[in-house]
Amino acid sequence: MRIIRGYLFRTILATTGLVLAVLLSLGAFIEFVGQLDDIGVGDYGLLDAIGRVMLQMPTILAELLPVATLLGALLGLGTLASRSELIVLRAAGISPRGLARSVVTTGVIIALVGAALSLYLAPPLERYGRQQRELAKFGQAGISAGDGAWIRDADTILNVTPPTDAHPAGNVFVFRLGDDGTLEAIGRADSVRAGSDRRWLLRNYAESRFTPTAIQATVSPEAVALEGVNPDLLGLTVVREETMTGAALWRYVQYLKRSGLDARSYEVAFWTRIASAFAVPLMCVLAVPFVLGPLRSGGAGSRMLAGLAIGLAWFLVSRTLADGGEVWNLNAVATAWLPTVLLAIATGIVLGRTR
Repeated sequence: MRIIRGYLFRTILATTGLVLAVLLSLGAFIEFVGQLDDIGVGDYGLLDAIGRVMLQMPTILAELLPVATLLGALLGLGTLASRSELIVLRAAGISPRGLARSVVTTGVIIALVGAALSLYLAPPLERYGRQQRELAKFGQAGISAGDGAWIRDADTILNVTPPTDAHPAGNVFVFRLGDDGTLEAIGRADSVRAGSDRRWLLRNYAESRFTPTAIQATVSPEAVALEGVNPDLLGLTVVREETMTGAALWRYVQYLKRSGLDARSYEVAFWTRIASAFAVPLMCVLAVPFVLGPLRSGGAGSRMLAGLAIGLAWFLVSRTLADGGEVWNLNAVATAWLPTVLLAIATGIVLGRTR
């Protein structure tokens, strides 16, 4: 069985890699087309757009991995079926369930790679790509980006840092300078958002203003941080699910819950990454009954069509639940896991009926 598992692993991995190359090329083209409107804005040029697309590749790969694995498994096992190699395996006494156990190892290895991408590698690259795009579009004079974002407008400096272990919500600091460049006031807020008339508004803002004789402290539910600044720059400061690693996302969810704030969208994003990783081995197993059953005598085209139909259905159900769950007020964990659970049930049913 070890030799058989190794042979199936190499076959499925090769076809999955081929499918991923095609899907990534298509995804890269679509993302590049989406960047065309930004080319020519500020210093954002063609090479910047290509760099932005390349930095998005790990994110796109992680999203496409379950569907690509299903297509790769269908093509790989279909190739073995067309060469009668699966018939030889069946004649050697390997049942459909035994074949499924052999291919699930391949799915687990691919799933671990996908989980590492979605939880650790893709988010910082996505954040870096967004920062570099905004820096190129709006110039370096008043903006700097690293682990956090620094934005200066006239005598006001805004610093927004991402969530950390010590500060799960991140930090928003405001520094106000006097006419002579000395520090007049320093403040902190929970978050910043774009308001009307190109104003940036701070939520729960506390400020300490320095005077020659004393320090004046003020607290307000909302205050104006910047005025007349392009709201597109706020993309550097927003806490986005796709730019947070798995650990940071989990800490942020716990912080929002402790604070009595709505954590649903972030919780769905976290559990969706985990559920997608679990879906990859199921996609491998699902290919077995289809190749041994209705697609046994079909060509590569029919297998690709079937795989695309199943993968597209799973993807659409996942996105519909993730986006519509907030409207319907569904449980975040159930929303994220339901497509994978349905996939597991369907896989078990069709595998059980395969002889």
